[in-house]
Amino acid sequence: MRDRLPADWKTDLRERHRLEADVRNELAAHPELAMLQCSTASTDRLDYQLVGPGARLLEVELKTKRQVYRGWSGYRPDVPERDLLILDELALRKLVEAGKYAFLLVRDMPADRWAVWSTHDLVMTPKARVTRQLAVGTGAVKGKVLVSFTEDAHLFSDVSAAIDFIVDSLRHIDRRWQDIAPWPTPNEAS
Repeated sequence: MRDRLPADWKTDLRERHRLEADVRNELAAHPELAMLQCSTASTDRLDYQLVGPGARLLEVELKTKRQVYRGWSGYRPDVPERDLLILDELALRKLVEAGKYAFLLVRDMPADRWAVWSTHDLVMTPKARVTRQLAVGTGAVKGKVLVSFTEDAHLFSDVSAAIDFIVDSLRHIDRRWQDIAPWPTPNEAS
């Protein structure tokens, strides 16, 4: 694992802006969603705020896994690095703060798949927490949460199917949230 270089960030941002626009367009085109705001430039909000079925305010956070991780397997030895997602702890906290109608949408480029986690999926999924020092030499540390694409993520081959899943999930969340039964795993969800 190497430290990030300034050129990496420029490339990532350019590609991220294209992906953000594509996802925004897909969300806005969905017949059961109404886009309220796109907050991809904000550090205080999740990326997209929408109204969905049942007039529910939902939020979606978009993340991208650009490459297979190297050197992280020791933190989650039970998960092949191909199936590992490293999420900023701050992003997890923001998803939890957004509530039960928040979703994490991830474009996994190396595996050519899309993944969706609801807030509850992220809270309940097995994870490892890692603290690492930032490369800028300030002594600042950053919290990371390592989760698996194969444990509690809902996987899709395209973004439209992932968005359809989010919309369908909104129809069931209230009932599931109040139910004493365990939250369904991706294999049980319907």
